[in-house]
Amino acid sequence: MLAQRDNSNRADRKNARLKYTIDRMGLDAFKAEVESRLGYPLAPARPYTFDCNINDFGWSMGDDGRHHVMLFIENGRIQDEPEHNFKTGLCEIAKIHKGTFCLTANQHIMISKISMGDVPEIKRILAKYKLDNLNHTGLRLSLSACVAFPMCGLAMAESERMSSDFVEPLTKFDLIMTSSSIYQYSLT
Repeated sequence: MLAQRDNSNRADRKNARLKYTIDRMGLDAFKAEVESRLGYPLAPARPYTFDCNINDFGWSMGDDGRHHVMLFIENGRIQDEPEHNFKTGLCEIAKIHKGTFCLTANQHIMISKISMGDVPEIKRILAKYKLDNLNHTGLRLSLSACVAFPMCGLAMAESERMSSDFVEPLTKFDLIMTSSSIYQYSLT
């Protein structure tokens, strides 16, 4: 982060991203800068592939025996709304949870490193605040939106204001998907 901070074009926000810093400096020079700050060389790159870009919702267990739960947060909005007190529910969990909360690139939340003894209480809180509802189509589970105007100067539209125009057709499409065999598939 320090190599990016000190070498990026912070005067022009459109060019302040890491990809532009690497493009301007060159990959070898940027890597050398990172290694000089670390004090040791980075290991050689290893092959890696992304098999999917969606989150696996629900409960899972890690190799360490601790539990994790991926929560669906529509459009990444953690707030209290009528019938959806997500913010209050997450605050209640935070009071008792000794593990971590991870924000995903898809705008969802993973509550991780949950000990076996805390699982029943976490499940109770999730149910109380309807944070355990995963009864959505794959399409809805994979939707995401940016905040757009007025929060982002690079935005081209007001996605939050326009999203209400999108919800009704999406709900009708959800009904069609529910009655078909593609209900569970993400359409990203």
